[in-house]
Amino acid sequence: MTTFDNKSVVVTGAGGGIGAAIARRFAAQGARVLVADIDGDAAARVAGDIGDTAVGAEVDVTDAAQVEAVIGRAADEFGGLDVMVNNAGIAILAPVTELTAEDFDRMIAVNLKGVFHGIKAAVPHLAARGGGAIVNTASSAGTNGMPMIGGYAATKAAVINLTRTTAVELRPANIRVNCVAPAFVETALSDNLMEAFQAASGGVDAHEFFTQHQGRLGRPDDVARAVTHLAEDAGDWVTGLTYVLDGGFTSSPM
Repeated sequence: MTTFDNKSVVVTGAGGGIGAAIARRFAAQGARVLVADIDGDAAARVAGDIGDTAVGAEVDVTDAAQVEAVIGRAADEFGGLDVMVNNAGIAILAPVTELTAEDFDRMIAVNLKGVFHGIKAAVPHLAARGGGAIVNTASSAGTNGMPMIGGYAATKAAVINLTRTTAVELRPANIRVNCVAPAFVETALSDNLMEAFQAASGGVDAHEFFTQHQGRLGRPDDVARAVTHLAEDAGDWVTGLTYVLDGGFTSSPM
């Protein structure tokens, strides 16, 4: 028997990158997975690659009704819900003084309200199973400042705090809430962030800098392993945790 046999999981932002790796890892450990993404075709491709234990669905996490519908679909098709992974996120790069209000609002809508919607919609289904796990994707940028991504970092800091608060509020329902906070991982989003860092730092080779300070760049499966670890039943006393994945980068300036 594998870790997530007879468990059902929803992963948002799972059409590629970290989210796709999370969905694949849950499926490899026995779960039935609903692969959700704003790009419905990408979600369908990932689900198709996984096989019969996965289904793809298009969802805009800024729309509460769409999030409720896709989680309800997972519960109907899989017979309930055991794990909710709020992974969808975007980054818009600009100094804070040049970031438009519209772009800031967009990041809040996806990165923060998307997590809020996912938590609210998942809780009744998780409670109906006697409990479960919610894992949110934050970022190590939410634990400190970094030029060019101040708006993004602010939303991820808020996700960390929302995780802590809901962990306490949902404890009586036996629902654990944790988050992962990765640094630079080999994804298209991180490539864009490194380009912005390089521009803001006057030409420092961002790839070399972060490779040195993180030991190596992260890989999507590094994050996927952390997510499944936080979601498994063996961690039933772990809640409110921010699991920083950065090779020690935020621990020391050296």
